[in-house]
Amino acid sequence: MIREYRKSDDQAIIQIWFDASIISHNFISKDFWAVEKKNVEQKYLPIAETFVKEVNGKIVGFISLIDNYIGALFISPKHQGKGIGTELINKAKSIRKELGVEVYKDNQKAYGFYEKCGFFIP
Repeated sequence: MIREYRKSDDQAIIQIWFDASIISHNFISKDFWAVEKKNVEQKYLPIAETFVKEVNGKIVGFISLIDNYIGALFISPKHQGKGIGTELINKAKSIRKELGVEVYKDNQKAYGFYEKCGFFIP
């Protein structure tokens, strides 16, 4: 089930973001991500429209939209490769006529995923 984010989801979302960031952005220091946790919770989540994916009542991924931009899309490492990211992208596409995304150039897995979902990333 995909549903709207609730403030009570913060800890689950931040843990998914942190765990997935360390794996998918292994070219960036783990210390950087540890410092960024506070920004995610206090700065980015409050300004974003966020949706979470639940499996058996547990949050396994989320997407955050800021205007027509995907600010975040993260899936728990244990649940990656199961179509959850595509489901969340499709949810975003259903509520936005246009969507943009930026990806770290060294994150080739994300590049491939977003291209598969129809995005052009220069």
